[in-house]
Amino acid sequence: MEKLIELILNYVEPDEEITADTKIKESLGMSSFDLICLGEEIYTEFGVKLDADVFRECDTIGKLADYITR
Repeated sequence: MEKLIELILNYVEPDEEITADTKIKESLGMSSFDLICLGEEIYTEFGVKLDADVFRECDTIGKLADYITR
């Protein structure tokens, strides 16, 4: 999850610490464009392709990390 958080910090400067329960869109305010770019970085780093459905289902950092490591 640490590497995922590092990637996310390329796009946002959160007011609070990012945890597994942090909401990707609501808490971090990531735009659709940010999510597309993040998805590309996740693919490069982890070899996992993400589409819009994944970001809808995985609304928190923890859920996204679990999806990536499956």
